Amino acid sequence: MSDLRTTSHDSPFPHVTSVEQGFAILGFAATFMAGIQAQVMSISINTSLEDQSTKVCIINALFVGGLVLDLVASFLAFLTARWLQRLSKTERAELEQVFEAKNSKGLKGALEKGTSTANQTQPPTPPPTPTPGERIILFWCSLSLFIPMPLLVLGVICMTLGIEIYVWTFHKTIVGILVSFAYVALVPFVVGVFTIGSGEERRKGVIHELGKRQGDW
Repeated sequence: MSDLRTTSHDSPFPHVTSVEQGFAILGFAATFMAGIQAQVMSISINTSLEDQSTKVCIINALFVGGLVLDLVASFLAFLTARWLQRLSKTERAELEQVFEAKNSKGLKGALEKGTSTANQTQPPTPPPTPTPGERIILFWCSLSLFIPMPLLVLGVICMTLGIEIYVWTFHKTIVGILVSFAYVALVPFVVGVFTIGSGEERRKGVIHELGKRQGDW
């Protein structure tokens, strides 16, 4: 497998290439999570229909639902990566302009900060105003391309809820307490990754904090 970092930096369209590679990685992650879900699902899915209590039905529903979400996320991530690969050079250039304009907040934002605009990409020309029906179609299509991550997150949430209910249903209270404590202790770290966001100042601060931790492991 080629070095994704090098490929992205060497590309004439680094933002588009980065997003394309991101969806390819997301597809692998969703497939990996689907495999885990399939293994976890085996702990309760084989319960006979007559022996399935309401809690077991809920557990199975969460496990199967999470598996379906992960599989769909994997498939859509592949389709999105493939769609980006098939863009023409002109289309990739326009998408690169859109990403660059969003990331840099446009020329106006750069001027307000007193920074040089020599390397700033000119804002892309907006498309003609679509009709209400076309606007709905455009929203639907763009959402379909960028929805794999939310689907994967929902799939993982379903799996974790299923495990939590399973532990409290079939194991002693102490096991349920320990698993719940582990969830509560780990959730802040997951939320922390999504909290970084795209703000330049926060990202720069995180980069410097990472530098302080270099060599800690």
